[in-house]
Amino acid sequence: MDKKDKIEKKRTIGTHINLGNGRYKDNEVETLYNLATNHEKYNGMTKTVKRRFDGWSSDGKYTREEETIYAFKGSDKGVHIEEKYQYFDDDGQRGEHITIHDTGRDILNLFKRYFAV
Repeated sequence: MDKKDKIEKKRTIGTHINLGNGRYKDNEVETLYNLATNHEKYNGMTKTVKRRFDGWSSDGKYTREEETIYAFKGSDKGVHIEEKYQYFDDDGQRGEHITIHDTGRDILNLFKRYFAV
């Protein structure tokens, strides 16, 4: 990809994704360009990761079930990946939090890990 083409694609990507001061390889720019311009194709894709383990606390042994849902969200206003983490302990303890990944590097890393075929 020549420099002029790369600059133009990064300008288009920048209207949907926060590129920050990141340095991107040609293939990364192509992936982000595809996600930014074809966001409706990926919008709503999800990946659920579950994990179960035993641990120890001052009250004794407990079993925790964790679930993390990664959801690709895209619109004309922007593209991001929402990470919703929640846990459930067998003693009734529970918690959750949501993280929005909206930078180019975060989106690339998560997309490659959970959504790329």
